[in-house]
Amino acid sequence: MRMKLPELKDVTSRFQFIQSCVALSGCLFVSYAVWTPFWLRDGGLWTEWNNTKGDRDRDVLTFNALEAERVFGVLAFLLALSTGALSMVFALCWTSETVRSYSNTRSLLMAGQALYPTTLLLLTMVSTGFFFLLTWSIFTYQHAEEICQDFSLLGSSYWLGALGWILLLVVEVIIFIAEQAIVPDILQDLEKAVDSWRVTTRSNRSFSDGCAQIASGKRNLAPKRYTSVP
Repeated sequence: MRMKLPELKDVTSRFQFIQSCVALSGCLFVSYAVWTPFWLRDGGLWTEWNNTKGDRDRDVLTFNALEAERVFGVLAFLLALSTGALSMVFALCWTSETVRSYSNTRSLLMAGQALYPTTLLLLTMVSTGFFFLLTWSIFTYQHAEEICQDFSLLGSSYWLGALGWILLLVVEVIIFIAEQAIVPDILQDLEKAVDSWRVTTRSNRSFSDGCAQIASGKRNLAPKRYTSVP
């Protein structure tokens, strides 16, 4: 597939472009939040927070929560990379002619269902948003007391991260549901396309067979040259 300008000529392509933009924005916000230290008082996921209470059990729980939020953050970042790449492909390379290619149409009809690009985007976006939501929730729970005392301590990483998982989990699901209600099923169009291809193929074969028979008849009717025997 070659890179092209976004195709916005029908409802399907518009929904696909909107979801690609939402996916790319959400992935950028998630990636920014994971690797920047502006969560709380210039500290982030990779900051070593000091526990002044000296409770051993609390220290263990804090360490486990810190490791968990980092692991989920890295998973969210890796998924964000793949989701961002998919959104770029579907926005700039995937057109209405791609899904209607003969090989793709034949595979879809054999499977009995069409896998839309937006369906694949939904799966990857929801996975990315879910893992980052775990990271964001654990961090919020660990620092709930400080956050409740002064919301101004929260930085851009925290708020952009929240916007990221909202785009990936909430906004994307709303757009996908609206697409399913508005965009018609493509399988009927694909079946009509396959029928037209079959008719065209049969007519071309009939024409080719007729031309071959005519050519064979002309060769049989052509005068034969005899050589005289001395």
